[in-house]
Amino acid sequence: MLYQTLKFYFARFAVTLFLMFGLGFAALYFIHEVALPNVVFDDLAIQWSLFLICLFFGFIGYGMLGEQRFYNALHDLKNISPDSVVETIKCKFENLIEFTYSSYFLPGTGKRYRNLGILQFADYLLSIGEESPRALNVYVQALIQSPQNSRFRKPLLSILNRGQELNQQELDLLLIMFQQEEKHDPVLTSYLARLFLDAKQWSGQTEPLFLSALGETNQLSEEIVQFVLPIYLAHGRKDERALSFYVRALDFSVPEEEQINTILAQAYCEGNLLGVAPDLHRKCEEIFCKLEPGQQEELKSKSNETRIAYKLKKVKLFRKEDLADLKRLKLEMGLVASKASLIWKVFVWLALLIRNIGKWVLLRFLEGAYLFGNLSLKKKLISFAIASILIVVGISFKELWFPNAGLRQDMVQGNHTVSSESTERKKENRIYSVQIAAVNSAKQANKMVLKLKKKNIENLYVVKSKRRSGGHWYKLRVGRFSSKNQASEFANRLVATKTIKNYFIISMPQKSR
Repeated sequence: MLYQTLKFYFARFAVTLFLMFGLGFAALYFIHEVALPNVVFDDLAIQWSLFLICLFFGFIGYGMLGEQRFYNALHDLKNISPDSVVETIKCKFENLIEFTYSSYFLPGTGKRYRNLGILQFADYLLSIGEESPRALNVYVQALIQSPQNSRFRKPLLSILNRGQELNQQELDLLLIMFQQEEKHDPVLTSYLARLFLDAKQWSGQTEPLFLSALGETNQLSEEIVQFVLPIYLAHGRKDERALSFYVRALDFSVPEEEQINTILAQAYCEGNLLGVAPDLHRKCEEIFCKLEPGQQEELKSKSNETRIAYKLKKVKLFRKEDLADLKRLKLEMGLVASKASLIWKVFVWLALLIRNIGKWVLLRFLEGAYLFGNLSLKKKLISFAIASILIVVGISFKELWFPNAGLRQDMVQGNHTVSSESTERKKENRIYSVQIAAVNSAKQANKMVLKLKKKNIENLYVVKSKRRSGGHWYKLRVGRFSSKNQASEFANRLVATKTIKNYFIISMPQKSR
């Protein structure tokens, strides 16, 4: 993939440079020396135009040429004449598939085109009944790209059914075939079940295959029961799929019949299937009714005890990481709105409101301007005179009612200066303390105080404050110092004597006496 990506970009750079040095300089030489030899002008625009043309054909045009070549070749291989030589047609398909690895395509694009060629190649090989190793390889690729397409399954099944031992990849391919069947073919299901029985392969993927084959009730069913039943019982399976298998297994003579009856009867007593699989629940009820009364009472008592124990036991379904993923999933599915989306909605609402208000104001202004324009000259002059009088009255009103506006501004500036000085004075009237610990309980804080007092540390006190997450902090502090340097020197002495490990300085306002 990296190699093809490098080919893709290097080829385009090479084509672009070739066009620039070949076509670009040739065009400039022709303009200056042949077309306009005696004209002096600025050719910067021509240079940029030639550069953009070379860049377009080097990067975009080169890729378009490759795509056109691919589609032309694919179109030529669609309607193949029956008289055509098979080897020639196969060689053309191979060349077409190999062409998708060229520098014309990025890895993703090349793979997409290659899949188109492989599907058409597989159709052609099917039409001539080809079963060579290369043909089988093409069928596999076509089936992987189009698993729902059933026409590629039969040649693969016929080859895999020739008695050879299947490897893991071939078994996985058979599972894909089975999973893609919307309505399972009984013959295919039994055939695949036989293959996996012979291979003794059991997994979550093969389990539905065995259960589907068991439902066909043929000669293979008993072998499936003998193979699957010990696995279910060994793991103590009691889920819906296992219980359904147990019911079917009772149709055969199995030595574990009594154990199966007990499991099914207990499932009926627990009642977990009532809302999930009512038909299966009724079958379990029938088996429960066939048991002895004493055994029935024992199973009921046991199921009641299990139910009570489950209620008392608190099951924690989600971890902290799961809760975060669940919240993210709810946001992606739109079940809840995120803070960002709510903020965005408010922002959009405000923007629309401002736009509507501005639109209304603008329309009123334009309407007033239109009405004013339709007035006679006399009315326009009267309106202008009234507006001028109103402006003069407004200015006079301001001077009469607010004569000391400038003085007040100066006073505000002076007050600001005074307040700044008082603030600086307040900063000087502060005390400093050393905080050496913060714990969650008062008991723990008192223990630390006693421990430090034994080391001859005085002036210890505890400050209680609320935590944001609930509860309280109990902060252990020592000393009251008039400067930060004094507090730091005291704390450093405690650290030097290994009395404490960490600390930080707390600045507090000094209480007025």
